[in-house]
Amino acid sequence: MSVKSDRKKEQGGQGGFSLIELLVAMTVTLIITGAVFQLVTAGQSTFRKEPELADRQQNIRVSMDLISQDVYRAGYGIPEFAQVFTRSLNAAGPAGSTGQATDILELLLASECPALQVCEVNGSQLTTMEPLSTCYTLPTLVILANDQEWHPMWAEEPGGGATSSCAGGGGPSSNGHVTVPPGQSSWNPPGGPNSIFTNPPLWMLAGQVIRYRVNLEADGTPNLERSPFAGQDYPDGTSSWVIIARGVEDLQVQYENGTGWHDDPGAVSCGTNCGAPAQAEFDTVVRRVRVLLSARSTAANLTGQTTSSVGTAVRGQLVTEIAPRMAVTTLGMFTGEL
Repeated sequence: MSVKSDRKKEQGGQGGFSLIELLVAMTVTLIITGAVFQLVTAGQSTFRKEPELADRQQNIRVSMDLISQDVYRAGYGIPEFAQVFTRSLNAAGPAGSTGQATDILELLLASECPALQVCEVNGSQLTTMEPLSTCYTLPTLVILANDQEWHPMWAEEPGGGATSSCAGGGGPSSNGHVTVPPGQSSWNPPGGPNSIFTNPPLWMLAGQVIRYRVNLEADGTPNLERSPFAGQDYPDGTSSWVIIARGVEDLQVQYENGTGWHDDPGAVSCGTNCGAPAQAEFDTVVRRVRVLLSARSTAANLTGQTTSSVGTAVRGQLVTEIAPRMAVTTLGMFTGEL
């Protein structure tokens, strides 16, 4: 046997991986392992994302449904030519997802209770022809109105004040009597109701001033909140704010009248011409309200995240337009449909 064949046998008995082969194998293994890890991570993120997306969309839908119901009822029981949406609330809230300040939406409506006829206003004392119904659990919010004006006010028990009878009331026990104390709320004027009415109020109604806002928790989580008392505390001192949906970070509101869409609802009045209002008066009535809500997930590290001025999260938006029922009625009067 030759020396060459002996060397082949010797080499064949000691065969194995070289260092280069080992490095190549390890590199391929790492690449495959990394790819598998990325797939697993992406799958876990997607698995976590879907419930978050469902919750976020549900929050927007629930919030929008409630806002739509309130806007639809805005102005119920109020004179036709009255601005039932509070002015100067554009960009009055914290910054939203676009960096633009959020809006506050506030509207006024009366309850289903019938209006009581006001027969006497003496300073902060107010007397009605009819006795107070169960709708008036004092202290509470009331709406005073005449044919052209309305004002919400905070009403309380008259205390030791005398209740005088109105003409046709039949005596003190047959009348309603409330006190609207100056300074008790931001609505009550120092000089009493007659100081802000051009003509004395004719009716008193039980009502609500509903306010929506975006508010931030201590950890920065945004929530959509609702108050039936314009953000003021209840009589027992507890807050009237209720969280409607968590994660809602943007609220934008626009109002449409006869001249187009505006960020402020503007003034609505027909002056002394309410018996036969002209086109210009009808053009001031808010006929549609456009509401945009934006919500974000509260979980971190999800696929599909976007970065904004208020953080990184998965986001979604919903926009709707609502026609207030009383605006439709008022416009129908002008067109002859009603």
